[in-house]
Amino acid sequence: MNFNINKLKKSNALALLLGMFVGDGCLIIGHNGFGYRTYPIVLVNVNKKYIELFKNLFKQVFQIEGKISVRIRKDKKDLWCFQKCSLEIHNFINKECEIPVGKKAYTVRIPSFIMNGNLEIKKHFFLGYLITDGGIRKKGDMIFHCSSQKLLEDLKELIKSVWGFERNIRKFIQREKYVSYQLTLNKEQSNIVLAQLPRWDNLALR
Repeated sequence: MNFNINKLKKSNALALLLGMFVGDGCLIIGHNGFGYRTYPIVLVNVNKKYIELFKNLFKQVFQIEGKISVRIRKDKKDLWCFQKCSLEIHNFINKECEIPVGKKAYTVRIPSFIMNGNLEIKKHFFLGYLITDGGIRKKGDMIFHCSSQKLLEDLKELIKSVWGFERNIRKFIQREKYVSYQLTLNKEQSNIVLAQLPRWDNLALR
């Protein structure tokens, strides 16, 4: 499997895939029954349509299919999971796309080539991150809340470079030890952003 790395990094499909992956994906440190590494690429979400979208993007970008499974949970929404084991793709996402292996919540950032990319690349990444780890509240504002301060600092700069909005990041401490960070767009800003986001696979954002 050979990747044209420079071409991929200019792909809107990869940007959207990475936005989703930064939100809900993980490069797992997996092993098979013989103790050998299996290099799983995993995305988990309660929305089946998002998992199917990721599966389609994965095939479009890497020309290989992954599998979808579901975990039924009592009194909770079903948990849908995409998974594909591939050393090459695992290494590409880790090294070229700058996504940490294992638990990434505190260290993940927006890939530098996305930050330095054109407006369409940035918008596609933003869309992917919004549908997985962002949210639109009933009053119309948009919210992002996570454990990585650097990720939200990157997101703040991305928003400013695309839409010109200056936003502050708020810090929260829960139970006196769990630190998280939050960035919001007000209703007016949210409406502007939503109107300018790419339309991909009939995604419903409201």
